[in-house]
Amino acid sequence: MAVKGPVLPGFTPISDRIFMCNKDPDSTQISQGSSDKQPTTILIFGWGDGVPKNVAKYVDGYHKLFPTARILMVISSTFGAIYESLEQRTKAMMPIIDTVFPTLDTSERVILHIMSNTGGIYAAAALNAFHRRHGTDKPLPHHLCVCDSTPGGLVFSTEVKRWARAMTLGTAKWFPWPFVVTEKMWWTFLYMLYLIEKVIGREFSGSYSTRVFLDHATATPRAPRLYAYSKTDDLIWWEDVEANAARAKNKGYATIMEMFDSSPHVGHMRLHPDKYWGAIRRCWGDSMAVENSRKF
Repeated sequence: MAVKGPVLPGFTPISDRIFMCNKDPDSTQISQGSSDKQPTTILIFGWGDGVPKNVAKYVDGYHKLFPTARILMVISSTFGAIYESLEQRTKAMMPIIDTVFPTLDTSERVILHIMSNTGGIYAAAALNAFHRRHGTDKPLPHHLCVCDSTPGGLVFSTEVKRWARAMTLGTAKWFPWPFVVTEKMWWTFLYMLYLIEKVIGREFSGSYSTRVFLDHATATPRAPRLYAYSKTDDLIWWEDVEANAARAKNKGYATIMEMFDSSPHVGHMRLHPDKYWGAIRRCWGDSMAVENSRKF
């Protein structure tokens, strides 16, 4: 059965929201570094309502950095991240597991690249999908986790305005009325959903994703975490990123903080490409050095 989804040049769809880069590696780039030191797979979880051609720029960056890696890109909506149940989110991410981890192959070298809270929510769903497929004692193997403009705060009363604004940014074009009206509409929707979840006992998706990424049974502590953030991000406060990184460090995760000057939400790569990709290359090299030391 053919997979239905948008047609993206350079990509093969494996579901309606998951796309695999089908570009051939450049032989010149390959010669610059040993393929056995490069990641075998890179999973990019795009920000909420990210335009595919914009998220694909990160695929291009990784393709230049690690030309032999298989790269998958996940496109998701902010509405879906908030409204869908864990079961629905897990089912949506299962094609990643069936494609990359059909068996418990420990030879995979994986980078998780997570963008904004929506990316984090679906990355957590992928971790859960791996559990469903291979057992709850098996965390999804990865060797570096890049957290771009995420995670944010989890206190509903202080975060709801930011979430409403994020949803409005992705949907304002759907409605004929002013931006502020759409923002108020989503604010009301989020409050109603919050109350319903409290009544039925369903865990909020943002809380779930933050929790499982601090659980060694779900997110391996062998993968260091690179946090890319900015004090000028108007959706994810830098204090919240640093607080989460501190919690991760206390839980035994290695954390690397990379603050960017004057860049907006998920805009660090666009304004500071050399620093952005340089940090990822450096952290990947450090992670591989640690992995190699464990073999002796």
